[in-house]
Amino acid sequence: MKPILFALLPALLLPLAGCTQQQPPPASPTPAAEARPLTQEEIDRVNDAFLPQTERDGVVYTTPVSGFFTSYYDDVKNLDFTEFLRYFPDDGLVEDADQVEFDALAARTDFPFAEEAANLGWTSPSDLPVPIHRILRSSVDETLERYAGITSADLTNTAGTLYLPEYDAWYTFTSDFGPGTFVCAGGQVNEATGSTLLWANPWEDGSRAELTLERDGEAWRIRSFRISYPDPEGSLTTLLTGLQKGDVGEYTWGGQEETYICPDDLAELLRTAAANPVERDSLGENILWTLDVPIIPAGNYSGRGILHLSAGLEENVVEATGRDGLPAGTLYLENQELYQLVRTSSDYEGFINETYYEKYQDIVDGYFDSRLEEVKDAGYVSWELSEFLGVLGTTKQDGKGVVAFRMKAAFSTDPPELAPDRIAGGAYVDSQLRAHGLDWQNVYLVTLDGEPMGIAFGEDIIDFIDDHWGTEVDPNQLQAVIDASTREG
Repeated sequence: MKPILFALLPALLLPLAGCTQQQPPPASPTPAAEARPLTQEEIDRVNDAFLPQTERDGVVYTTPVSGFFTSYYDDVKNLDFTEFLRYFPDDGLVEDADQVEFDALAARTDFPFAEEAANLGWTSPSDLPVPIHRILRSSVDETLERYAGITSADLTNTAGTLYLPEYDAWYTFTSDFGPGTFVCAGGQVNEATGSTLLWANPWEDGSRAELTLERDGEAWRIRSFRISYPDPEGSLTTLLTGLQKGDVGEYTWGGQEETYICPDDLAELLRTAAANPVERDSLGENILWTLDVPIIPAGNYSGRGILHLSAGLEENVVEATGRDGLPAGTLYLENQELYQLVRTSSDYEGFINETYYEKYQDIVDGYFDSRLEEVKDAGYVSWELSEFLGVLGTTKQDGKGVVAFRMKAAFSTDPPELAPDRIAGGAYVDSQLRAHGLDWQNVYLVTLDGEPMGIAFGEDIIDFIDDHWGTEVDPNQLQAVIDASTREG
């Protein structure tokens, strides 16, 4: 049997690497009762099939298959599509001769250089500091079909990518080189089940990357790519159902007091829920909220493990995954109180200084009204102030003061369920599905001696005021800083 499997596995992998011919499989092979380890020659063939780069005419290019190794997933349909495309080989660059195509890109609300285009006059591809890669859907679908037996239509989440339907293409702006890699160090093939498990060398903590292939007719297809962790304490179920007081540590909480659960009560809640887990394959694209809870099982005080809790729109179902030293595995727990704990974990509301908000309300409301106008095509219909707080200031000897008021707002869509599909970057949704963080950097209203001087963004104004805390401030110098970081409108 070993010679048959030796011939079979490489023959099915090699078409993925580009060969167009293969020997037919043996007729009616006898199923193997158990998985057998791969030979070194088979491992070498696997690594040839999954090379992250190739060279043509002295130039190094990423390979399409490298995109499968830029994120981890339990189901290939749930891969991180943004990362998959980041270093995907392009179908040509958008250049100045493609002005109509560039204009279509620049007109989109998710164009990453929209602010520069408006304020700095970036009106053509050559104005951008990075190249614009055009990636045709046909190229993506060919790769997904070839290696995974799916197309882009089967992916569970393509949000966060820049796509033009009229060109049927995605666009990326990477200027570095960083393909995903998987170097096979060993594996096993089970002919009876039609599955192959491949693994890389372990990292220092004992975890390792594992790639699962499944036989699909005459070929092997990628099904999952994940990290496997060592299992020092037994199964995750055993750990959770054995939790006692003191086993759950203090966790970082950003929600409201009424939904907070003290660590000892959370230990009991987890123990009860883990005794009767529910059947789920994955929460997939539905994950919206996460919470990391430190676990210190009794008798294991050498270090903490992390229980990673995730939740989405499916009410009362929480995904629990062991990380950083906890047993590997995933459980799905059904409990309303536990679900609300995770869902509300990012419901922090900043302080609103009503006195100063009323004083500067026209400016504050005007700014967020203009932001709403910018994002209304994505489905946003309203905003609500979530923070207005004087966070930085300094005073001159003659009593004139500089104050920066940090201001934030939560944006709502109609219906609210649209919001999770409209966020990108550092934005997130709270338990009410309001989007926070649409401004990727902090926004400040800056005043001098009580008079508004303008809207400032990012760290420039923080560094300036912080450096001059309690010292004399030259209003002209401050104005120069604000001018450098202020967006028109």
